[in-house]
Amino acid sequence: MLKKTMLFMLLPLAGHAQSTDYGTVHLLRGWQLADGSYQMALDFRLNDGWKTYWRSPGPAGLPPQFDWTASSNIGEVDIRWPTPEVIDQGGMVTLGYHDALVLPIHISPEADGPVRVALSLHFGVCSDICVPAEAVFLARLDGSTVQGVAEITAALAAAPAQRENAGLSSITCAVSSVGEALEITADLAFEQAIKTPYTVIEYGTEEIWIDTTESHSSGTAISATAPLRYYGSGEMEMDRNALTVSVFGDERAVEIEGCAD
Repeated sequence: MLKKTMLFMLLPLAGHAQSTDYGTVHLLRGWQLADGSYQMALDFRLNDGWKTYWRSPGPAGLPPQFDWTASSNIGEVDIRWPTPEVIDQGGMVTLGYHDALVLPIHISPEADGPVRVALSLHFGVCSDICVPAEAVFLARLDGSTVQGVAEITAALAAAPAQRENAGLSSITCAVSSVGEALEITADLAFEQAIKTPYTVIEYGTEEIWIDTTESHSSGTAISATAPLRYYGSGEMEMDRNALTVSVFGDERAVEIEGCAD
């Protein structure tokens, strides 16, 4: 399988992406917020017929991986994913983006002063075939530059609604045994129905893997069930607050962190 490699050096005065078979990707420096944190983004511009993937793309996709270990003065990193497309590939569903993706990234520094970004990104792109890609971004964020405000603001607005404004009436999650296997079921109710829902259940550790869901809706209620695999040692303990349940519908999308009322 062919591996594409890109290197981007983003210096204080300029930063240019290199072209590839599938398009370009570069860093938008964004702006500094009043609390001293930074709002930046990655800007993917894909050629015709190419797509890239959401954070949990399904069995046929390549999930992106972000390595910040070479960076300095970075505390918390919050990646705010725009609502992906639900893509049916011959009966196998993946979640991703065609044409373009602006991916907002919010960085809270550990201490006062500039942030040095040294991000190694591994991600997947697909046309007729899917290939892994790699990019390295170097940048200094110090509040002296404002870039990509309109693009980043639009991408933030395109993210799924969060719990507080999702119109959520109730949510519960339960794990049950089916023979020797495990499955998890998320039951949600909303103030307004979500048409043609596709549901994804995620967990915050690698010890617990949740597979593709099967969703059913009735009025304003949605029930989604998925196989669950436990790769840890000892008895499984699940923190319901570490679950994220996302629902993508025809007209709106929601993302609920924590599976408890």
